[in-house]
Amino acid sequence: MSDLRVRPSRVVISVVAMAAAVAAAVWLSDEAYSAEWLYQAQRGLRDDGFGIIACYAAGIVLGTALHSLLSLRRGRALAAAWGAAGLLLAYGAAVTGVAWLLAEVAPAMSASRHRHDPGALYTTWLVCVLLPVAGAVCAGGLFPRRRTPQPAGRPEPDGPVAVLKSSMVVVSASIGWAIGGIVLILLLIAIVIRLFV
Repeated sequence: MSDLRVRPSRVVISVVAMAAAVAAAVWLSDEAYSAEWLYQAQRGLRDDGFGIIACYAAGIVLGTALHSLLSLRRGRALAAAWGAAGLLLAYGAAVTGVAWLLAEVAPAMSASRHRHDPGALYTTWLVCVLLPVAGAVCAGGLFPRRRTPQPAGRPEPDGPVAVLKSSMVVVSASIGWAIGGIVLILLLIAIVIRLFV
């Protein structure tokens, strides 16, 4: 039963990783006005999209790095977790590419306080498909705890894909896409209405 307890050091690292990811996203958003390439990225993704994507990327890198320190102290291998982080960054790059294409044609947020503003769909979609994954990584999702010893004939998950399959990251991504997929469909409908009506 003691293996199932959450260790305070893991909780502290998770909170620090999440706070650092948000701070990094805020810093990058502010820095975008002084670095041309960041400014172009911010313009291409809109302010909200840039901030969410920056928070995602920072969360993946910082969450993996901080939990790596704890895993090193416990003598665990890091290659599979960092490989999984690389796959998650590639996933983020793919979402960023789609977001870049949608940002220009998606409805913008309106100044009115109308509850059903279609301009919120772009932001909501990015939040759903990126931030749960980053949150899971910051919470140590790429370093799943060993609850019970593996049977002698069955090795522990090895490799980046196995790490992703055995972690809470896949569950977070699935829930995010269950909601985000619906939001994306609504966003595409709003874009079609905006362009053709």
